[in-house]
Order: sequence, then structure tokens, then C-alpha cells
Amino acid sequence: MMKTIKSVRIAGYAVKYIVLLLFAVIFLFPVAEMILKSFMSDLDIRFGELFPTSFEFLSYRKAIDAKYWWWQKNTLVIAADMIKNFGTQESAYLSEIKPVFYYQFQTPKVTAAAGIFTRDMMHDDDYSTAFFSESERFFHNRMNGVLAQYNGKRNSYVEFVCDWEGMYSTLSREKFRILLAGRHYLDTFYYGFNYSMFHYAGQQGAPIENVVDLQLLNPCVGVRFNAFFDFDIKLGALLTAQRDRSFGHSWEKPCMGEFAFRISRWGLSLDERLYVGDNIHPFFYGHELEDGTPLPYGRELYPAESFFRTDQKVYSRTALSYRRSFFDDTVSVRAEFAAHHDGTALGTQQMLVVGVKLLKTVYNSKNHKK
Repeated sequence: MMKTIKSVRIAGYAVKYIVLLLFAVIFLFPVAEMILKSFMSDLDIRFGELFPTSFEFLSYRKAIDAKYWWWQKNTLVIAADMIKNFGTQESAYLSEIKPVFYYQFQTPKVTAAAGIFTRDMMHDDDYSTAFFSESERFFHNRMNGVLAQYNGKRNSYVEFVCDWEGMYSTLSREKFRILLAGRHYLDTFYYGFNYSMFHYAGQQGAPIENVVDLQLLNPCVGVRFNAFFDFDIKLGALLTAQRDRSFGHSWEKPCMGEFAFRISRWGLSLDERLYVGDNIHPFFYGHELEDGTPLPYGRELYPAESFFRTDQKVYSRTALSYRRSFFDDTVSVRAEFAAHHDGTALGTQQMLVVGVKLLKTVYNSKNHKK
């Protein structure tokens, strides 16, 4: 009796495994056929061969050479931003080491990034020094947030950037900045804008947790043409709306007109920018609390050139610069001498920037000659 039950149980297991094996063959046969055909030549497929007459890898080579692979559109970047401030008495060799970590999606027309990315990914040169001074661009060269950019014909573009500059804590104010920019280039004529919305909020444990709203819009129109030299002539405006919520809710709206003229050739450029109008940094020195304690904002609120808070209604910036790239853009050199005049005094500024691109594309299947 026991033998009969055992035999029936073994037969049941056998039938079960046979059925499972049949299902496996049925479901796996198309996969196996697909894999085998991936190694077949066009003739083998045309004549319905079950197995390849000779194994070929042409299909895989074509797949690797495909235009839109994941790694050609998507990139994960991990790096470090290291700064050494010459002349400081720090014991450490480097003054600061900060992370750069972001995801990037890129096609010929669309670029998107999220994380901690470098500001050279945006069209930073189109932002006037009324937005960011040269020192601000150098020291605050990492953006914490997101970037979205669309690039069109003739270098036209529109972009959006959100930069989270400070977290609400005992060490920092809550700060974030929204940046919008765009340019539309025609044959010689172009127009565009730059916009910044800065939210400068409170700090934990501060005597007063006030909030300042600062908006700056820079619309412009211009012409570009060549007459032995390359000329770029632009007219624009600096339109602001700003308020300190703890010291009245009224909006201050100081404005400036902008005239820019640039002539360049052989890497040399002469750039003149003339601004006429009001002091657009009315809250630079902040306020006084009821007990007389000063509450200054300074460059933390206004990271632009300090000459924009002139009370003489005029500011002129004249710069002579040289910019050149060498060795297929591996090494870049930029030297600049700038003179600033705000109606009361003349200041000069010198700058030398040498850049080396350590990350270079050694092999790219798209431009590899077969």
C-alpha cells in the first residue's frame, strides 16, 4: 500500500515537472530565437535558418553606434571643487573642499540638470554684473538645485535655474534664487532678458527673522555685425522691485538704463558699459533695530558690483580683455583690466584666469572613422 502511494506521488511530481518544463520551453523559445538571430547574418534570417551558419556581431556593433543610447543622453557627475586662498594663514593646504554631484540629461537642444552643478552650465556671460560681480561668480561657482535649458537656432536659448543658497538654521539665513534668461538671435538683431528673484529670509535665533524680496529684470535689444572688427551694441534696462517685510511692506523700485558697446578681434575685446539712474541697492546698509543694533545686509543680499549703489546717477565700466583657447579647447586663458567710475571715484580691477579641462573625450563612436 505504501509503495503504491509513493509511486503515485512520484508520478504526480513527474507530471508537474514535465508541465513546467513545457511552459518554460514555450516561453523561453522566443527569447532563445531572438538571441540566436542577433548573431545571424541577413542571409541566415532571410532563408529561415534555425541556427547561425556563422556567428556575426554586426548587430551589436550597430547597437553600440546607435545615436541615442542612455549614456549619451544621461550623465551622473561626481567631482570636487577645491579652493586655496593665497595669503591666508590657514594650516590646511586647501581653504575649502566642496562636492559637485549632479545628474544631467542632454540632447542637441535640451539640457537639464539636478543636484550641485557648476554655474558654467548656464549662460552666465549674459548676466550683467548688476546680477553677479566677478568675485561672486568665482567663489559662488556651484549651483544647488535644478537647471532646464532649451537651445535653438543661431545660439538662441531660454533657460531656468533654481539655486538654493542657504538653509534656515542658526548658521545661515534661508535663501534661494530663481533665474530666468533668454536670447533670440536673428541675422544681426537680437533681443532677450535676464531675471532674478531672490528670497532672503530669516535665520534661526536672530534678533528679528525678517524677509527681504528682491527682483531684478534686465530686458535688452541689440545688434551684432562684422566690419573688420566684431561689433556688439546693446540697449537695456535694470528694473528692480524690492521690499523688506519687517520694515514696511512698500516696494522700492529703483531703476537704471544700460548702454553696452563691445568691439573685438583676435581674442582682444574692448567693452564699455554705461549705466544711468538710481541706486539699485537701497537696502545695502540694512536697518537699525529698536535698541539701536544695526542689521546690515551688504553683499549677502546684493552680490553685484558695489558701484551700482552710486548716488551720482551714473556708473561706467570700461574693460580691456584677452580671451583665447589652445590645444583644442583644453587650455583657456582670460586676462582683463577694468576701470570703474561712479561719478565720485575711479577704481581699477585686474583679473587673470587660466583654465585646464581635465575631462576630455578620448573616443566617441559618432566621430570614429570606420
